[in-house]
Amino acid sequence: MPMGKGFTISSDLDLGSTLLQGYARHTRRQSPTSSSPKAKRRKLGPLPRLKITAITNDTIATLASLAYSVKSLPNSRVVAAIIVGTGVNATIPMKFSSLGEAKVESIKKNKPDATETVVNTEVTIAGACGPLQSITTEWDRQLDKNCARPGFQPLEYMTGGRYIGELVRIIFFDYMTRAHKPPVPAASLPATIVHSYSFTTTFVSAVVARARSDSELAGELKRRIPPPESSNWGWSPHSAGALRKIAHLVQVRSAGLIAASTVGLLATVGEIALSEPGSPASLPDGMVLTDSKPSSPKSILSSLQRDTRDGLSPAPGSSAWKSGPEELVIAYTGGIIQHYPNFKEQTQRFIDRLVMRAGVQDGGKSVFLREARDGGIIGAGVLAGMETLERNSS
Repeated sequence: MPMGKGFTISSDLDLGSTLLQGYARHTRRQSPTSSSPKAKRRKLGPLPRLKITAITNDTIATLASLAYSVKSLPNSRVVAAIIVGTGVNATIPMKFSSLGEAKVESIKKNKPDATETVVNTEVTIAGACGPLQSITTEWDRQLDKNCARPGFQPLEYMTGGRYIGELVRIIFFDYMTRAHKPPVPAASLPATIVHSYSFTTTFVSAVVARARSDSELAGELKRRIPPPESSNWGWSPHSAGALRKIAHLVQVRSAGLIAASTVGLLATVGEIALSEPGSPASLPDGMVLTDSKPSSPKSILSSLQRDTRDGLSPAPGSSAWKSGPEELVIAYTGGIIQHYPNFKEQTQRFIDRLVMRAGVQDGGKSVFLREARDGGIIGAGVLAGMETLERNSS
């Protein structure tokens, strides 16, 4: 089964057994007569025996990590988790009443009194991205067509670290070979710009996004990704500036999409309430805070607002929160949201604008992003401890 990230797994994979088999290769004690250096190292420091108690994915572990490790104020709670790294995903607790009976049947067998569960949403999966249609560009379609699994994860292709660099490359290549005056032949451009997946998101984050000026970036690009020796084209402040602007717009759109999908999930489970544009509960456009960023993401957000407001649950009542405005915390981790310049801050601004656009929330709710560093490791430990305690108590 192709996973869309450069590897495949079998559909009947027993992950627990496979992990134990791989681990066992490094825990076998060597014969006392063995004299190899590797055997001696194993004798001196053998790895501990491993027992798999719980297996979870990164988003569920991130939510569990922050919910466990952060000492929340009386009016603050962790309500969801997002991963924005090589891939993109989100996890959120949901009531059984919001899920199909087939999805909760196995949980009820083990926990008859349970009323909700944490759901790994796979928010980017095919079939869940109808609101993206109005903002999908020809460049998006080109990336989708040429990726490992076309149509499999449309939102991730617009936001994930595996694809942001490639999308920037596709747009810049198109600009230089068709819109630039005069057009630049593909053979004259650096190989990194010509060949698929050669222009990485890591490079965009570390070099392009951090440049202080077009001239500074042009100098870096000349040194790091020069054109072929036979080319009469070279990096200039103008071409570097075009690349810089494209990278910025792709990043801002990605942050806007992450914010919109997160707000949509919160509204779906009734944590916040969204209202129709123009309704009494919705703030007028002029009252929504704006910033100095390019205007392109504004149309992205307006499209998403139109498509995500229908059929959403009302927010829970505020009677349970008497100690001040309620803070809804979104745990986050992942290379893009943690390390890409301004990504987390831009995402938070979009979340603020979306929530404000919906009008005053019941209980004065606000939504905050909070980092769950090493959440995948800590959360897995938390869940393993919970499972062990449950087994011992029963």
